[in-house]
Amino acid sequence: MTAPADTVSATGTARRLQALAVAGWPVSRLCRETGLSPYRLDRLLMGVTRAVPVDDARTVAAVYERLSTVSPGVHGVSHIAARAARHRAYTARWAPAAAWDDDTIDDPATIPQWTGYCGTTRGADAHDRDGIPLCPPCEDALYRRRLRDAAHAARRTHA
Repeated sequence: MTAPADTVSATGTARRLQALAVAGWPVSRLCRETGLSPYRLDRLLMGVTRAVPVDDARTVAAVYERLSTVSPGVHGVSHIAARAARHRAYTARWAPAAAWDDDTIDDPATIPQWTGYCGTTRGADAHDRDGIPLCPPCEDALYRRRLRDAAHAARRTHA
């Protein structure tokens, strides 16, 4: 059994909170649901916190499980507060719950799968086609493709 003082990586906890923000759950409501202070929750959202107590990780996971598939409005969150939470999440480019696999959300090496092909040029194309903002891995893939295309163009002009 794990002692309450033990800590785990904050990766999955942060991703769960970010996904809830994408869905429109404001920080104030997430604080109330998780028992975390606004300061601690905000540090998790921003990725500043590297480790969390196991009990906090479990609490956030349970809240995520309960709220990730329901509308904040049905639970009394005003449309203004939900829109502000979504805007913050959109601006920060946080991934929605659907982009994470429950088995790998805690793995720091896992990237969100916005398109099913994230991290590849096919993923970047899917972002463009579906009007989804580019995630960082697809942005990197697009950059690599542009470099490759520029190198090919340079070889053709010098040949």
